[in-house]
Amino acid sequence: MAYKGTNLTTNQFLLKEDYLLSGDGKHQFIMQDDGNLVLYRLSDHKPTWASNTAGKAVSKVIMQGDGNLVIYGYPGPIWASNTAGKVNSYCIVQNDGNVVIYEPTVPVWASNTAGQ
Repeated sequence: MAYKGTNLTTNQFLLKEDYLLSGDGKHQFIMQDDGNLVLYRLSDHKPTWASNTAGKAVSKVIMQGDGNLVIYGYPGPIWASNTAGKVNSYCIVQNDGNVVIYEPTVPVWASNTAGQ
């Protein structure tokens, strides 16, 4: 596994078993080996959000230049945040347990898991 920081900016990606951590280290956003992108509360290792893509042939999740967070598998995309057109966006794991995509200061997508 490789820790990649707290956020993904344009063209940064997570491969299988790569993850982001919230700044306080209490939440992990991981591209699991089974193809599922999952947000965990680390105090009890409880999943609070998932892409529900387990069992898919996944290669990576990328914060695209068009502002869309996309999971790529075979033969193409298998999940997306549907935020294309929001250029200069980034995805961050916040200390409150929410994963948010900002363009660049306005939230355009969230896991809606704050406080969980």
